[in-house]
Amino acid sequence: MGEIDHEIAGEVAGLQADISSVLQELPGLPEDHPRYEALFAQLVNAGSALLEYEAEAPAKREEPQRQVSKSALTWSARIHMLGAVLLGLAPLTGWIGWGWVALAVFQLLFGFLASGMDAPVQGHRELRIAAGVLGAVTVLVPLLVFGVLSTWFWVAAAAGWIGSFVLATDADAAHARERRGAA
Repeated sequence: MGEIDHEIAGEVAGLQADISSVLQELPGLPEDHPRYEALFAQLVNAGSALLEYEAEAPAKREEPQRQVSKSALTWSARIHMLGAVLLGLAPLTGWIGWGWVALAVFQLLFGFLASGMDAPVQGHRELRIAAGVLGAVTVLVPLLVFGVLSTWFWVAAAAGWIGSFVLATDADAAHARERRGAA
């Protein structure tokens, strides 16, 4: 974050210097002077550029963390899909019945959907929670399928899928709103 903060501070200082240089020239000129109007327009443009940049600065500061959140969900979803593939192959060994392939397909689709989610600038940390929950479900499902855990834990698995999906889709929708607002 230090490098990003330094970059932002440098850019803000440069934009403020642009304003200061115009302000040094402007007071000495009468309003009817031909250069006055050009300097005043330059002052307004420099001020607008500074305000615009300061509005974008929080997003620039959060970008590395946003990428970490997106990466966490993407990797969690990939591992979830790998678990689905392994679950789909397990009936070939005779360890479980072929009916579990339907669950593997559901798990694969869920992982595919989750891997395509994007993180908003604000609220991207929800994706980390969704990734953690999805990771827990990835471990929980094989334990349930192979009968290691009580069937009551299917409630936890279903709640995990629903919870991670809700968190991820809320974050993805927020990202879409941010993109529309920026355009």
